[in-house]
Amino acid sequence: MGVVPRLLLMAAGVAVIVLGVVVLFFWHQRVLELTGGARFIWGAALRGFEAAVLYGGSWLVVRGWNARRSGPV
Repeated sequence: MGVVPRLLLMAAGVAVIVLGVVVLFFWHQRVLELTGGARFIWGAALRGFEAAVLYGGSWLVVRGWNARRSGPV
């Protein structure tokens, strides 16, 4: 894999993490204002979305970084 695709993968991973943090920051305030079962459900959804953002972003960064040592993709 060439240098440009690797850099694009790493940049996309960082962008996913940063944009996810910004979105989650604003979403978190709305979840805190809820009460009862709705707060639990939306809180669980928030945690799932956090996990997906961190996993997806880090996967892209690691894939871009490790592509320099791997063969054809």
